Amino acid sequence: YALPHLRKTEGNIINDTSLVAQIGQPGAVTYVATKGGITSFTKALAIDEAKHNVRVNAFSPGNVWTPMWEEETKQYSDPESAKKSGADCQLNGRFGTIEEAGLLCLFLATDATFCTGIDINLSGGAELSYGVKNMRLTAPK
Repeated sequence: YALPHLRKTEGNIINDTSLVAQIGQPGAVTYVATKGGITSFTKALAIDEAKHNVRVNAFSPGNVWTPMWEEETKQYSDPESAKKSGADCQLNGRFGTIEEAGLLCLFLATDATFCTGIDINLSGGAELSYGVKNMRLTAPK
């Protein structure tokens, strides 16, 4: 329903997908598949809407500290250890923030005028390397 207005205003669409669409996740086939569908949808819609100068992009968050993550860690006997384990999945050893996600969306909406059909990882490097990703744990002191 929004496309006629977006075409008239040459607006843009930003889809929120997930890093798991690229790397998979155990026990989450449906979630991973739907996020992969959003990524593919973004690319296909970008092609279709280019003739109307409507940009369509996506971003793929990894571990971003949200109320969902906070509730999840409370389910463990040692919530702080669970939070640290989630933080260690990124090369920089921390969760992303909602504010960082907002800044990325702001960039896509306002400054990324030559970008369409892309999917930007907001992941702290979680998709790189193997095992524990926190390079701060292994960095020389």
